[in-house]
This record gives sequence, structure tokens and C-alpha cells, in this order.
Amino acid sequence: MNAQNGWKEFLGFALRVIITHTLTYFIFGMIMSNVFDYGEVFKREIIRDYMIPMDQHNIVLGPFLQPIRGLIFAIGLWPIRSLLIERKRGWLILWGLLVTIGILSTPAASPSSIEGMLYTKLPMWYHLMGLPEIMLQTLFFSIWLVWWERQAAGSRETTTKKENPVVAEIVKAIMTACFAYIGYAVVGLMLALLANARAAASGTGGVDIAAAGASFKMQFMFVVAFLVNTIVVFRVGRRWQANQITLPVIFLLFWFIDAVVPWLYQTLVFGSSSIPTALMLGFLPAVIIAISISMSYRKDAIQARR
Repeated sequence: MNAQNGWKEFLGFALRVIITHTLTYFIFGMIMSNVFDYGEVFKREIIRDYMIPMDQHNIVLGPFLQPIRGLIFAIGLWPIRSLLIERKRGWLILWGLLVTIGILSTPAASPSSIEGMLYTKLPMWYHLMGLPEIMLQTLFFSIWLVWWERQAAGSRETTTKKENPVVAEIVKAIMTACFAYIGYAVVGLMLALLANARAAASGTGGVDIAAAGASFKMQFMFVVAFLVNTIVVFRVGRRWQANQITLPVIFLLFWFIDAVVPWLYQTLVFGSSSIPTALMLGFLPAVIIAISISMSYRKDAIQARR
């Protein structure tokens, strides 16, 4: 492998690590913050001296800074990438490294680590409360990343070649729906910032981004959209493979779906919704899904035409 090909291969690996880490971080952070009510926990004695309150604006920036952490992970994992791909349980090796070194035995006295339990004033319940989120997030990160790397490498020595084709298509659909989740997050934040800018100019109340991010009712709207996207991608992907549908039609279909689902959800749950806002909210997810389908199923689609 020459230097140029090696560099391109690393960039592809880094991109996959960044996407996998960012999505699992965002999804499990959202779920666990609502299950354990982090906003209230961070206000308690001792905890409030350690953690920044959930209503601080820099908390909202956390998910958008995760690509930087993902890049650091990619640099650290690159030397052992082949080991993770070639070993049958490569995902377990990766998860074991993350749990032992990154969670339980960190160099610093971090929450949920042995050093943190010994040398900090944080109560034991707080250390234990953080374990479900970081354990599940790193587990899904490990499984997803190793599976994706095996698909990208196309290695005949991996177990992916023995997978049921239907299972593989389901995983592709789930991954594509996850990518669309990024589109919702980006457009939603842009719309909120635009609304706040208009509110500041007119002197009226704006959108509380932190409160919206911590609202289970609001975030569950994206969970519903994720489920709908997964089901439709699974069906449309097969039609794309059989050359029965074009890319522009796929884009228009998902633009309609990703606009209608939030509009219906907000109308039913909150009592009102805006059609122009829904159309803007659904545009980027539709673009991401259309591109993802064309890339994920490209080889199969070419073979189907021959």
C-alpha cells in the first residue's frame, strides 16, 4: 500500500469512527439524560461543584464537538484496525479496551472509574449512575464500528460474509436512518438560532435550546422519525437495488416523510406546528438518506442491472 492510498484509507476510517462515535454519544446521552434526569442531578450538593448545569449554553455544544473526540479515537485505533477486523470477536476486543482503560482504569480520577471512587468526593451513587450510559454507548460504538469496517474492507476472512442478507439490509437501513438524525440535529439547531436572532431583534422571547434538547417529548419526535425512516429505507433500498426507483424520487419521498412526520407529531403532541418549518426540517435528512442509499447499495444496484 502506497502512502496516498494509506492516507485515503485512514480518512475513510476516521470518518466512520467520527460518525459512529458522534451518533452513539448523542443517542445514549439523550436517552440517559431523560431516564436519570441529569438536569436535576447536576444541581445537587457536591455534584453541582463538579458538573456544569444543563441549562448552560455550552452544554448544547457538546454533541457538536464530538467529531473532534472521534478523530482522536480514530488516531488511537488506527494501528490496531486490522486486529479488530480479522478477529471473530473484534468488537469485544475494542469494547474491552474502552471499558478497562477508558472507563474503569482511567489515568485521571474520573467519574465511574476506580481512581474517581477513591480520590474524589463524588458519592458512589453518582459513579454507578454514569455506568449504564458509557457502557452501552461504548458497546454499540464497538459493534457498529467493527461491522462497518468489515463491510468497508470487504475481507473474506470475516464473519460478515456469512451474515443473512436480510439482516445486512436491516443494518444498512438503521445506519442510514442514523445519518438522517444528524440532519435533523443540524437543521433544528439552525432554526432555533435563527428564531433567537429574530427574537433578539424584535425584543420577544426566543427558543430555549437547552430546554428543548433536554425535553423528552421534543426528542422523542426524532425517535419516531428514525423508526419511520428505517422501515421506509429498508423497502426503498430493495427497489433501488432492482433499479425500480430513481434517486430524485427517493429524495422527494423522504423529504415528504421527514417533513410530515415532525409536523404530525408536533400537531398531535404540542397542539400546533408550522408547515414551512417542517419542510425546512425535513430537507437535509432527505438529502442524507438519498446519498446514503446511493452509496450503500451502489454495488448491488450495478449487479442488478447486468
